[in-house]
Amino acid sequence: MTFPRRAAAITGVYTTVQGKKLGRSEESLKLEAIKGALADSGLSFSDVDGIIPMESSMHGPGLVYHMQWAEQLGGRPLGFMGIGQASGGVAKAAAAIDAGLAEVVVIFWANGGFQIGPGGTPVPTSAPRTWEWGFDIHGAYMTTWYALWAERYMHEFGATPGDLAQVAVTHRYHATLKPDSIMGRRGEITVDDVLNSRMVCSPLHLFDCAIDNEGGYAIVVTSADVARNCRTTPVWVLGGAEAAYTDFYTTIQDPWFPRGGYAVRRVGDMVFDMAGVGRDDIDVAGLYDCFTITMLRDLEELGFCKLGEGAAYFAEGHTRLGGSMPCNTDGGLLSNSHCGSPSGLHTIEVVHQLRGECGARQVPDARIGLTLAQGMSPHGLTSALIMATD
Repeated sequence: MTFPRRAAAITGVYTTVQGKKLGRSEESLKLEAIKGALADSGLSFSDVDGIIPMESSMHGPGLVYHMQWAEQLGGRPLGFMGIGQASGGVAKAAAAIDAGLAEVVVIFWANGGFQIGPGGTPVPTSAPRTWEWGFDIHGAYMTTWYALWAERYMHEFGATPGDLAQVAVTHRYHATLKPDSIMGRRGEITVDDVLNSRMVCSPLHLFDCAIDNEGGYAIVVTSADVARNCRTTPVWVLGGAEAAYTDFYTTIQDPWFPRGGYAVRRVGDMVFDMAGVGRDDIDVAGLYDCFTITMLRDLEELGFCKLGEGAAYFAEGHTRLGGSMPCNTDGGLLSNSHCGSPSGLHTIEVVHQLRGECGARQVPDARIGLTLAQGMSPHGLTSALIMATD
């Protein structure tokens, strides 16, 4: 069974204000985002019959969230509920729509007060102090884990801290062209700025790491029949997939960088096969860049270059505006926003690019776009999406 290409389209997107300490609740941010994305589509609450709140579980509190929003959105039973990252969520929504389970699915997320990392993690006062697969007992978390990846990557392939810094420099430049990005207003940075910024966990400096902020967003996916009557240009779903393997910040597989890849490689191969397009057909992309090393690994795992060639490929300018495949044109997670679970931000930026709405950072004649979401590094949880406007 093939993926239902062009059976569904993204017809509405919306991003709330993004920033530190907004003084807003998660619920108010979610509601604003949902209203905004539906208005972008020209639809209303009563049209919604499917939801994907980007919560962690369909059990316990996660299930309560689903039921709560089922009541809020239309006040009637909904036909489809799901969980997942935004790229995979759009794919699930498209599959559900093709199966007749729903016609209008809303994917949404907001962070109002949650902090990433040890500073935002409450310390239990009694045992057990961590869950069975917990990484915190080892003192590790995202930055520590990606620092290990970066150090090993440089050792094996000869990359340098300056190569990593180039990612931060390019993405900050893109952010300067997006007026509401968080870091763009602070101006461009240089490789020396990155290397002279505070060391967080060697070899990762402060500017090698994604920002941490609050904010919300929503994406509306509709059936083809609904899409044709929406007020926006439909961005058709050509293919979408999810993959998961291992790496909860506790385990490292040997070898660290297998030529066959792990979850990102699998999801990339799946989504290109589903969409019926090749790597050279992608006009614009949003690739997960929680750390500078992640961007280089994304390019390799997705097959845009060979293993160990990510730094050289990036340095050649392929992903910069004006390059063969501009990526993260909003500044990405390094300079635009990282609102806790930010996978939808890449998708929203690519949708704006395909609709020709990006002003100074617009990629000329962008027609086919790719987004990649991940967590727990390229080994772990990941999803990808390919979209087109015609």
